[in-house]
Amino acid sequence: MAKKKNMFDLYKELSHLTDNRRKQGKRHPVDLVVILVILGIMNGYDGYRAIGDFIVRNREELICIFKPKEDNLPSYSTIRRVMGKTDFNELCSIFEKWAVNNITIKEKEWISLDGKSISGTFPEKAHKFVNLVSLFCVDKKLVFSVGKVDNKSNEIPKVQELIKKSPLTKVIFITDAMHCQTKTISEIIKKESSYVLQVKENQKFLFKKVKFIAEHLPAISSDITEEKNRGRLEKREVTLHKECLDLKHYGWKNIKFVVKVKRTVKHKSGKISKETAYFITNLREKASVFNKGIRSHWRIENSLHYIKDVTFNEDRLKIRSGSAPENMALLRTFVLNIFRKNKYVDIKQTIRLLAGRIPLMVSLLR
Repeated sequence: MAKKKNMFDLYKELSHLTDNRRKQGKRHPVDLVVILVILGIMNGYDGYRAIGDFIVRNREELICIFKPKEDNLPSYSTIRRVMGKTDFNELCSIFEKWAVNNITIKEKEWISLDGKSISGTFPEKAHKFVNLVSLFCVDKKLVFSVGKVDNKSNEIPKVQELIKKSPLTKVIFITDAMHCQTKTISEIIKKESSYVLQVKENQKFLFKKVKFIAEHLPAISSDITEEKNRGRLEKREVTLHKECLDLKHYGWKNIKFVVKVKRTVKHKSGKISKETAYFITNLREKASVFNKGIRSHWRIENSLHYIKDVTFNEDRLKIRSGSAPENMALLRTFVLNIFRKNKYVDIKQTIRLLAGRIPLMVSLLR
């Protein structure tokens, strides 16, 4: 479980990054460049040239705060070189150290795992994108850890790796159907944690058994909620069923219950749409807990992926060289964490209100 440790000094931690640039002509240390990129993002600047403009615009104030040698600050081309050559795993380690020192996770807190491809990282014809998986604390809307999916792999092993190396224990991990894997369950159990995994036909045998239990056996708990949102009336019916087909003999360890979620939406036009989803879990709770938790899983889309795309223009930026795409994406996540940790809720409004207030923003990094 994450506990607060000694005071985290971001600028000091960034000084441990390896400088992979060639020796000739280096004028600005990596830690200064990265901290300026973070401040640029916090002020609403996105690409290399935009962050370069941010530095020019606030030159005197930034020099006063950071006191660089020769009273000089990096240009956008220096930023591009540094971000392209900085080791992503080293930057991730600093991010995770910040998270351990700043995010307190309680027992039975819901942790969502999901990936996001950065569309602007490669030409359209290549069909290859940088894909980052995030370990997202649902209630706090904070990211605890990030990992990059290998080009010749998929999200499954990366999610298992994030769970394995995470210091979190006795929490509830929730993922989509891709991660309904026996090895993923094993890693979660090793953490003394619970899982809520969606089941679809990518696991045909399991899906058949789970659907049979949910459709033919009586519910031991149920919960119904109705909500009107944006002109739509949504009804969610959640039922909990005891697993009774000995799925553990087929490699599915510790499954205690099957959760059925039936969602009915009545649209403004009068059209009615219905969908049913099935989940497996080892968590002993009432249906109402699953109703709330399963729905909140999608906060990772609305509160992380959507914000990065719409507010920070992540998918539209054509940053492609070296490690820059994943490094820049990680720093945007860092900025989101910093704002939310300091109780700023509306990110777009926060950028408008804080833009240009450099000393205040620097104080948020400590």
